[in-house]
Amino acid sequence: MREMYLLEVIQHDVKSYVGFFPARELVKLATKAELQEPQEAQRPINQKRLEEISDFVADKGILSTSIVIGTKDDRLSVKPVSDKIPYLYKIEFPESENEFDDYKDSFDIMDGQHRLFSFLPEYIKISDSVPFDIPFVVYIKPTLKERRIIFKNTNEKQESVASNLLMWFREKLNMLSGKEKTYHSVVSSLSCEARSPLKGRIIMGAEKITGGFKAQQVITILDKADIKDVDKKPLDNDQMFKLITNYLLGWEKAVGSKFCDRDKAFGAFSKISGFRFMISMLPEFYNQAKTDKRKIDCSYVVEKLEELFATYGMVASDLFVKDSQYMTKLGSNPFSAETPTTLLAKEWINNLKALKGGEFDPLA
Repeated sequence: MREMYLLEVIQHDVKSYVGFFPARELVKLATKAELQEPQEAQRPINQKRLEEISDFVADKGILSTSIVIGTKDDRLSVKPVSDKIPYLYKIEFPESENEFDDYKDSFDIMDGQHRLFSFLPEYIKISDSVPFDIPFVVYIKPTLKERRIIFKNTNEKQESVASNLLMWFREKLNMLSGKEKTYHSVVSSLSCEARSPLKGRIIMGAEKITGGFKAQQVITILDKADIKDVDKKPLDNDQMFKLITNYLLGWEKAVGSKFCDRDKAFGAFSKISGFRFMISMLPEFYNQAKTDKRKIDCSYVVEKLEELFATYGMVASDLFVKDSQYMTKLGSNPFSAETPTTLLAKEWINNLKALKGGEFDPLA
């Protein structure tokens, strides 16, 4: 057997002990739950989550938070090291294969099952030569009442971190990847640059902005429209900022309202749904500017919008004002959810294409 030292922790009258042990070996002692099966004090085991953690660890990832375990019987017990050293205890863990067999199912995992089970032989991806200890908090034969308290603390009292705030942390730690890495910088510029019509409207972290757009939402919308690759060669951050800014300023002028004003008379124009609609149309505006050999500045966007909506006997604001003839004819609010907004954008993208191609049908 192998002796390991633990520190005693007392909260009210409940004692627990903090220590660490090689993850590959500690997992051999845990009561193994079946995948996707309901459990008394944990969510069902998710195989995808196990694989994600295993990949994270294999990529130099560190599991800094402790798992919480509760012993099931007397096989695992703690003893004080010395009367002269308070709070220092020792526990004996198995060392040989025979001992591990004797100590199977000696504790339940009350929190952190995915972290620990990712070290099962069928999931672990790091080499046997790589040391990996995992910290734990152990309760010795916890009562039902204590288990209930622990469950409440680890499951009901934990508030998940908002995804937008997590992205803020990833940016500070230089951990952005994928679409976040592609668009975070330009979204940050749109949030703070004086010329941007969205200055002060984008929530970059957890700040409170009435009617604000979450940075993660804006990034997703820009990514779906593929703004980075709107041309044959990828645009850099300055080019994307200039393009988006000029484009949105053109919409402001054509509609007769500003995003920062949040004018209720113009409905979804200054909301995230209106932003989604306009950005969805941006690639076609870019294509037509190239064909026209025109710079995509505010004047060009206004000119193109006026031409487009005049073709249909409208002005740009008719698209957003809820009691306009156009909106009344639609019979429902197309900006009520992402899907109808996307469908509306596709319709107007086709209208814009038809305008350029001279394919407008006056009887449509």
